[in-house]
Amino acid sequence: MMERIELTSERGAILIQAAVGSLVLIAFTMFVVDYGILWVSRHQAQNAVDAGAMAGAVALAFDDFSDRSDTGPAKVSARTFAHANDVWGEDPSVNITTDVTFPPCPDDESNTCIRVDAYRNQARGNPLPVLFGLLVGLTEQGVRATATAQAAAANASDCLKPWAVADKWEENNPDPDGAWGPTATFDPRGPHPDVYVPPSPTNPGTGFTLAADLGTEFRLKVGNPHDTINPGWFQALDLSPRYGGGASEYREYISGCAPYTWKIGDDIPKKNGNMVGPTSQGVNALIDLDLGADWDPVNEQVTGSAYPQSPRIVALPVFDLQQYLDTGGPGNGTVHVVNILGFFVDRMQGNDVVGYLVTKPDLIAPGGSVPSEASFLKAILLVR
Repeated sequence: MMERIELTSERGAILIQAAVGSLVLIAFTMFVVDYGILWVSRHQAQNAVDAGAMAGAVALAFDDFSDRSDTGPAKVSARTFAHANDVWGEDPSVNITTDVTFPPCPDDESNTCIRVDAYRNQARGNPLPVLFGLLVGLTEQGVRATATAQAAAANASDCLKPWAVADKWEENNPDPDGAWGPTATFDPRGPHPDVYVPPSPTNPGTGFTLAADLGTEFRLKVGNPHDTINPGWFQALDLSPRYGGGASEYREYISGCAPYTWKIGDDIPKKNGNMVGPTSQGVNALIDLDLGADWDPVNEQVTGSAYPQSPRIVALPVFDLQQYLDTGGPGNGTVHVVNILGFFVDRMQGNDVVGYLVTKPDLIAPGGSVPSEASFLKAILLVR
């Protein structure tokens, strides 16, 4: 006689529950493991492009702003630093031609930005691993990241040197279209007057520019109230917090830093009197801070420094030449800052401070500015 099976029997029900539970556990495992790989890799890829974009902007600002070729320092630095950051144990794919580019900056449409894209996906032949997703048909996953950095024009310094340099002018006297150089003097009068146009946020005027002046030797001459103004002539400044500081503070602010941030657009108090001795003493003390630093005339850069940024690379304020003369001239005129130069202090030669015009990392503050082609101060910003 056959055994009768009750339809209400619960035998085998646990198999259904186990199967459903297994599917749920697999789904959770896939979410935790495979999705976790995806998001960890996404953050790693972002770190890679952030590092690449920042390195490219540094090279753009301080190595060669105009060389944007595949072998130029900006592109090479960007890809090198992007590849130095692994994405799930492998280099991300960064094509130096198509993935390192120079788009207009998102905020001001300037040409001072560099963008880096990095990939780890099937299209580039380096997909991320898939472990549990295979059970539900997921065979591949990948990530892409992008970053844009800017070699922005800075406009301020918290270590300004107390030397306000006369801005550059168009030399016409005595000969029209003459050469601005060490022997030129500023004379805005006569049949062929010299012409000075101060820089503005959109125009460098007749002032200093990177294309014309970067890397050139520049000789600073201590200003004398009875001197005519020529290239390198400077007005000593009073950067002390109380103003009216003595020669010792002036000397200390040459070898060290004044406790203020000064920017383009500021008027700075003057210091008159014989500053030849304190200038020489301060410069020698500054050089002693980094004796190994030297100027490489071939590559036009500072070498041999004991520091990532030599303390002998300093910030020089440039004053509005016409306003200085209109308000009293040497010893009396208003020092209105219209630009700030980077300057490598190379040596004292007689009473002159001799060095080279360079770019310098510095600050951005609310106030005036100059266009990028006239900005010797740079700030590296991650803008996107």
